[in-house]
Amino acid sequence: MTGPWKNRLVLKLFLSYLGIVFLLSVFFYLYSGTVTQRTILAGLILASAWGLLSALLLSRTLSRRIRRMAEFSQEVAKGSFPPEFLPVRGEDELSLLEKNLNEMSRRIQEKIRETIAEKEKVESILRCMIEGVLVVDTRGSLILINDNAREMFQLPTSRDLRGASLYEISRHPEMKRLMAEVLACDYSAQCFSTEICRDEGRWFRVNAVSLKAADEKTLGYILVFHDVTELKRLETVRADFVANVSHELRTPLTAIRGYTETLLHSPPPDPKDSEQFLGIIYRHSERLGRLIDDLLALSDLESGKVQITLQELQAAELIGRVLEIFQEQARKKEIALSHKIQPDLPPILGDSDRLQQLLINLVDNAVKYTPVGGQVLVSASLVPSGNHHPSMVEIAVADTGSGIPEKDLPRLTERFYRVDKARSRELGGTGLGLAIVKHIVQAHRGQLKIESQMQKGTTVRVSLLAENDGKG
Repeated sequence: MTGPWKNRLVLKLFLSYLGIVFLLSVFFYLYSGTVTQRTILAGLILASAWGLLSALLLSRTLSRRIRRMAEFSQEVAKGSFPPEFLPVRGEDELSLLEKNLNEMSRRIQEKIRETIAEKEKVESILRCMIEGVLVVDTRGSLILINDNAREMFQLPTSRDLRGASLYEISRHPEMKRLMAEVLACDYSAQCFSTEICRDEGRWFRVNAVSLKAADEKTLGYILVFHDVTELKRLETVRADFVANVSHELRTPLTAIRGYTETLLHSPPPDPKDSEQFLGIIYRHSERLGRLIDDLLALSDLESGKVQITLQELQAAELIGRVLEIFQEQARKKEIALSHKIQPDLPPILGDSDRLQQLLINLVDNAVKYTPVGGQVLVSASLVPSGNHHPSMVEIAVADTGSGIPEKDLPRLTERFYRVDKARSRELGGTGLGLAIVKHIVQAHRGQLKIESQMQKGTTVRVSLLAENDGKG
């Protein structure tokens, strides 16, 4: 069957109607004997035919409306909303049903749009967060993970992790301990917070809260991972700095106090001994003064209090003024102190006082740690630009000292770091010179590079912007 006959309701009505008409026709045929009766029978048949035709037309109309509603509801159930709503005709029950279906469709679309908007907000928040976020269920299986958490745990972005356990994300023992503590925590009485250390010394502070449904039933837990590796490093640096400063200050102060007490309470009978004690006190007070000056200079550089006044500087003049300071010291140690300047070198854009301080620190170290009869060469040359990088003038201080072990090179610019602590203190070093150099270079947007080979010497290279490129 095709068309409206597919509708079972219409088929039953039609068959019932035919049955009634048939029974009435038989009844009148059996008991009709006059013309009047036959006329009535013919009229009844015609009326029945007209009623049958009207029923067919009405059933087709009802069938079309019901079929449209069925197709419409089926599309809505699939989540594919038709672009046009159901047409509403009349005020019958089917019209009321059509209105209700239209209203239901509109409300469902609004709820879906609101849900999508809320989902986009949550995803945007998760993308913008610098913390890693994990959402797990009550069994420890993953429900949600943001991009920063993937990066923290070095997980590929293409891998679908829903349903995975935390042990699959990281097999580190700390993660196993963390998950056990999260599941065992009573969140109604306390807030969960702990710190874990993973491989390569990475530290994370983990905060967790329970995820509850409307009926207060626990659905899972939200874990937020804060990377505190840098804070841990800074805490270590601060602790080391306090310890180093205390040690550096204690040494000269102990010597000054000891010799002063000797002079006050038990002065030596020989004036030469007293003079020697006073000389020792003077040297240690000088060292203490240098240490304090370097600490203040380093503090000002790190805090940005030092104002860098940029001006055009000739590398030859800057190097010449610094070498004049160390000529006598180099002559006493029989060190060949020389310079080599590339011809037609463009000016440097920098602060004269700070760059002079930088070179004094570098040349001072080179002369101190170069043995008798060695050489110290200060050179300046142009480093050509490449790949749209600006041209730079490189100033290099090279010596023929004993060199620095490769493992110590990355730490040379740390405060108070010394390769040979005993020799450094003996030569009057404060352990802050290269740290000051690093900050001066950074303030000038330059580059610092240290090269060294054992028993061959050390070269410190400082690259500074040339004047013709620095203005941009």
